Amino acid sequence: MSGRFDVTDFTRDVLVRSATVPVLVDFWASWCGPCKMLGPVLEKLADEANGRWTLVKVDTDRHQDLAAEYAIRGIPDVRLFHGGKQIAQFSGALPEPHLRRWLEENLPSPTRAALDQARAALAAGRFAEAESLLTPLAVERPGDRDVIALLARAIVFRDPDAALARLQGLAGDDVDLVRSFALVLKIRAEDLQESSARTPLLAGLAELRAGRFAEALRLFIAAMEESVRYADAAAKRACLAIFKHLGTHHPITLEFHRRFSMAAT
Repeated sequence: MSGRFDVTDFTRDVLVRSATVPVLVDFWASWCGPCKMLGPVLEKLADEANGRWTLVKVDTDRHQDLAAEYAIRGIPDVRLFHGGKQIAQFSGALPEPHLRRWLEENLPSPTRAALDQARAALAAGRFAEAESLLTPLAVERPGDRDVIALLARAIVFRDPDAALARLQGLAGDDVDLVRSFALVLKIRAEDLQESSARTPLLAGLAELRAGRFAEALRLFIAAMEESVRYADAAAKRACLAIFKHLGTHHPITLEFHRRFSMAAT
């Protein structure tokens, strides 16, 4: 059975259909040279997919309204839809190996869904939930670096040493983040000298272990305002790790970053 369809009704053929199966939309035209190279490859892969995803072709000359609606600036332009929404896109004619890799990286799957749920749980401070999602994946995919690094991020808040042990031999931004958290989370009260920064730093660490990032940042910044360099700049390092963990556009990052910058100077 062919996995290719020419669009007749975009809402039905793409948006509604993508609720049950991912739909790859190829915006093309008969006069477009790169389209003639990419189109047959897409059709071949759609046939091979055996129903895992569907290809819908949109001739931009015949469907200028759709080309305008989706702001098509050049062709070929390929969009992947799932659940009624666009989830990925590329322009130009990719070679077949690159196209296969792009599809594998972007097509929804149970593993990808679990990873997305785990990332959302981590960002919300629900570490036990993230760990429960990631532990079976780590058993199924023992060599998957992304799974291992995410699981270490979930574990580090309750057991920094166990998280570090999982990262043996690995490198990368996620690994560096776990190590940053581990260094500050291993701080104990008996390790700290007396200082006006001591109480807010310890309170911030307790909030961090509980996944309450906003309160942790408030306390760490309070510690920085007393002494930025206290405990080898632990409060500053903790703030930077939280910002990296949440991302630059997270509401909590946006709320606290300016105050952090002022305290860090």
